[in-house]
Amino acid sequence: MKYLAKDGDTLDMLCYKHYKSLESEIYSEFLRANEHLLKKDMLKGGDMVNFPDIAVKPAKKVAYLWE
Repeated sequence: MKYLAKDGDTLDMLCYKHYKSLESEIYSEFLRANEHLLKKDMLKGGDMVNFPDIAVKPAKKVAYLWE
């Protein structure tokens, strides 16, 4: 999937919105697919962002001591 960035978008924000995660495996694969944007702190309107097909693992359930 491809996305046309808007002024002020950031790669970490877009990754989290799309994949609902910033885990290192997911984020690093996302960044590899967008190497052409790595030198930018903020994206400009019209920058093309790639969203590769990444298998996202379901979130682990947190176990509390009192449960």
